[in-house]
Amino acid sequence: MYKYYVENGFAVYEDLTEGRRLSIPERQSLGMYEVGNPPCIEDESAYAAALTNPVDGLQLREIAAAKQAKTAAVIVSDATRQVPTNKVSALVVKELVAGGVPLEGICFFVALGVHRDATEEEMRTFLGEELFGKVKIENHDPYSPDKLIDLGYTVRKTPVKVNKKAYSCDLKITIGKVELHEMAGYSGGRKNILPGVSSEETILVNHRPAMIFDPGTGAGKKKGNPIHEDMLEVAKMFGVDFSINFVVDNSGAPAKVFTGSLEGSHDAATDYLDGFVRVRLPEKPDVFVVTPGVPLSIDMYQGVKALFAIQHVVDKDTVVLLYGDFPEGMNSEDYVLPLHMFQDLDEARQWTWDHYRIQMDHTLPTIDMLKAGVKIVVSTPNVSDDEIRAIRMTPCQDLDEALKLAEALTGKEQPKVMFCPHPQRAVISY
Repeated sequence: MYKYYVENGFAVYEDLTEGRRLSIPERQSLGMYEVGNPPCIEDESAYAAALTNPVDGLQLREIAAAKQAKTAAVIVSDATRQVPTNKVSALVVKELVAGGVPLEGICFFVALGVHRDATEEEMRTFLGEELFGKVKIENHDPYSPDKLIDLGYTVRKTPVKVNKKAYSCDLKITIGKVELHEMAGYSGGRKNILPGVSSEETILVNHRPAMIFDPGTGAGKKKGNPIHEDMLEVAKMFGVDFSINFVVDNSGAPAKVFTGSLEGSHDAATDYLDGFVRVRLPEKPDVFVVTPGVPLSIDMYQGVKALFAIQHVVDKDTVVLLYGDFPEGMNSEDYVLPLHMFQDLDEARQWTWDHYRIQMDHTLPTIDMLKAGVKIVVSTPNVSDDEIRAIRMTPCQDLDEALKLAEALTGKEQPKVMFCPHPQRAVISY
């Protein structure tokens, strides 16, 4: 939650989640950008209604009965995505049982991609107390060949290796959240399969530099986006029978639920979301104050997505102040490796391209921002100053001092400041 107001000639910005507060003279402030806020769900019956009224196709119980299914894979997002899975998990199980699937035939799979394993406590949260201990749940393993099945290649030559146990189930259901994504256009839907339950190799090839830097790639883009289209092809090869896609409000509370086919429910969710996320700024700021917010503030590897969201509207005359708790630290050796190895940014970029690993997907945009001359100040208690300096950013743990430093780096007496909490949730333009 964020607040912005003017008091006694000062513009005040408050981050109520992290307990941060900044104030600057009103004359320097360009305000806080506003993303449209969809109304949150207040009636709990809306979740059951969404399952019984899919945007297209049959109800889940009807699909289960028609296929005479005896096993079902329910593929859910991990903690980095903060999906309100427990709002529908028990309802999904109820629908499956009503369609003839025995309880012991249902297994939830945590779609980790290459993230760390979900903890038992996180799994309990995904299922809810009603289900935990009654249905199976397990983490996806993207590294073990014996737990994967090879389905061939996509038209873009991505090798399709996915979770064997989930693929072998009679029914496959995904539960995800649709929000803007810096590469795939939007999260949700097909992303539960790729990267969610795909192999490290499959994810690596889909996230390769040539795809990341394709002109069609970017937030809010689906048509002509090679990463999205490749993911969708993999999800179709995997065979998703029913998909549930949440849209959340600005506090992370559920606002809308769309169910139905893989594409139909996802399209409906992205169309709805698109009506809230287009933001036009009044003018170009000298200083952007950004924070990724929950859940991306879990670590700095995820948190730098807040930088990439404004990459197209910053230049050498811009200073960005990135802050966040980042309790799990940097949390990615591969992200920082090229910047540790090379002082020259061109050499670091070329080496990254030639020796690409999955978590270098954030390295290349970082290098491009630095090469463009964007100055980045970082305020966090959980990443060391040395680590931040090593990736060519400027550390300053105290947030007030960090803002003063950012203002000083502009070289202007009264730089204009724009507050942009979770900019990755917006498509920003001037």
